[in-house]
Amino acid sequence: MKYARWVLLAACGFCGGTGHALGQQAQMGPAEDARGLVSFDIGPQPLSSAVRAFSDVTGQALLVDERLLVGRMSPGARGEFTPEDALRRLLAGTGLRERYTSDKAFTLMPSVDANRDVTGAAPMPPVEERADTLVASYGAALQAAVEAALCRTPLTRPGEYRLALQVWVDGSGEVHRLRLLGSTGRAERDQAVESVLGGLRVDPPPPGLAQPLTLLLLPADASRPARC
Repeated sequence: MKYARWVLLAACGFCGGTGHALGQQAQMGPAEDARGLVSFDIGPQPLSSAVRAFSDVTGQALLVDERLLVGRMSPGARGEFTPEDALRRLLAGTGLRERYTSDKAFTLMPSVDANRDVTGAAPMPPVEERADTLVASYGAALQAAVEAALCRTPLTRPGEYRLALQVWVDGSGEVHRLRLLGSTGRAERDQAVESVLGGLRVDPPPPGLAQPLTLLLLPADASRPARC
C-alpha cells in the first residue's frame, strides 16, 4: 500500500526518556477548567490553519493527508468547549471527521456521507481506516522520539523556540536525512538540532509511507509547559 504525503502538526510536550516506544505520546495538555473545558478563539479560516491553531491550544498531535485540507474552510470555534467538541465544530461542514488514535493524537478522514458518491457507493473500506490509524500512531511516536532526543542537551531543549522540520526515516528506523524549514533563532542551535537528530534511531516507518514527514515544535507557554 502506498500512503499519501502526510503532515504532522504537534505541540512539544513530552521531552524525556528514550522515545522509541510506539505507545509514547505527548504528556501535556491545555489549560482546562474543573469541567474539562478549554477556551478557544479560532475564527473562520482555511481548515489547514484552523487545525494548526487547535493543535497549538490543545497539544494534540494531528497527522493528516495534506491533500484533504486543500480548499476546505472551517467555521471556527469560539468559546469554552471540550477539545473533542471544539474539533467537531471546526470540522462542521468540511466533509471530514476526526478519528482519535490516542487521547493525544488524531487523524482526519472523509465523513461517511462525504465518502459516498451520488449512487450511494460504500464508504471508505475499513482497511484504509486502519492504515490511517497506523500512520497517525507512527507520526505521534516519531514526534515523541524527536522531542526526547532534543531534550537531552540544554541547547536544543524544546520549549524556547518554534521550528518546523522535515525528516526522512529509512526502513531500519534511522533518520537518514532531515531539513530545517527555518531557524530556531540561533545559528548554533540550528546546527545542534541537526547534529542531535541526524542518525537518530526511531521505530521503522510503516511500509509505503510517503516521506518526508513534517514536524512542528512550538514554544512553551501557560497551556503548553515544557516537560524536559
